[in-house]
Amino acid sequence: MINVPKGALRLAALKMLSESSLSGTDLASQIRRATGGEWSPGPGSIYLMLGELLKKGLITELPKREGNVRRYIISGKGKGELSRLAKEAESDVARQLRLLAVYSALAGRPELKARVLAAAGSLEGGSKAGKGN
Repeated sequence: MINVPKGALRLAALKMLSESSLSGTDLASQIRRATGGEWSPGPGSIYLMLGELLKKGLITELPKREGNVRRYIISGKGKGELSRLAKEAESDVARQLRLLAVYSALAGRPELKARVLAAAGSLEGGSKAGKGN
C-alpha cells in the first residue's frame, strides 16, 4: 500500500465520475483496480469526500434506480475542477521527478538521473530537462 497525497481522492473521484456514473462502493473498487491494489481508500474517506463534492456542486446525485444505492456523476462545475486538479497533479509529478533526480545523483547514478530528468522535462515541455546537470 502507498501513501496517497492529499487531494488525490478528489482527483480520482472526479476523473472516474467523468467517465461513468458510480456509487461510493463502485468508486472505491475502481480506484483499487486502477492502482493495481496499491491504494484502497476506505468507505469513510469515500463517502465524506462524495458529500463534500456534492455540497460544492462538483458532482450530481442521480435518481435512485436500485433500492437505496446512490450513484453520482460529474457536473459541469466539476469538469472545470477536474481540469484544474489534473494540471496541478502534472506539476506535482514533475516536481517529484526532479527530486528523484537529486536522489539518483546523490546515489551515484548519473544515468538514472538523466532518465528521470528527461521524464520530468517531458511533463514540463522540456524547459527544465537539463536543469541540475
